[in-house]
Amino acid sequence: MIYKLLPVYLRVFNQTNFLLLLLCLVLLNTSGCGDGRPARATVTGNISYNGKPLSIGSLVFIPIGGGPPAQGKVNREGIYEMGTFEDDDGVIPGKYKVMITALTSSGGSGLPEDTVSGNEAPVSVIPEWYGDLEKSGLLVTVKADEENQIDFPLTDDKPKETK
Repeated sequence: MIYKLLPVYLRVFNQTNFLLLLLCLVLLNTSGCGDGRPARATVTGNISYNGKPLSIGSLVFIPIGGGPPAQGKVNREGIYEMGTFEDDDGVIPGKYKVMITALTSSGGSGLPEDTVSGNEAPVSVIPEWYGDLEKSGLLVTVKADEENQIDFPLTDDKPKETK
């Protein structure tokens, strides 16, 4: 009954184009737009210092050509996973300079439960140049559409500075 009260052009729209409109809406809703952020690739790896897993620390990837950086935390086994927008959502493919820091309390063991208290200055458990983008000598390339395993075997030997 209500159908007969609608103007003719609406009745024609409802009869002939309703399914087409519905199909378009479904396709737009499920078209895989993702999270609206640039594509990212998984980056994980191991960090060791003088042959032993680094049990604390964090690392940052700074893109050489500009863009959002990525960051990660080192777990007790020396394993890290990188994230750009969230903790473990991967890294935008490209070339990066890397800095790694591992700080503990003065006289600390270098384990995650060490805390820096009061006015006490933190102490690095790895050479401090690894925490400087220009002096670390750490450069990586993140490849698209693959899982990137990038290990960092840190030593006391100072790397050549990058230019």
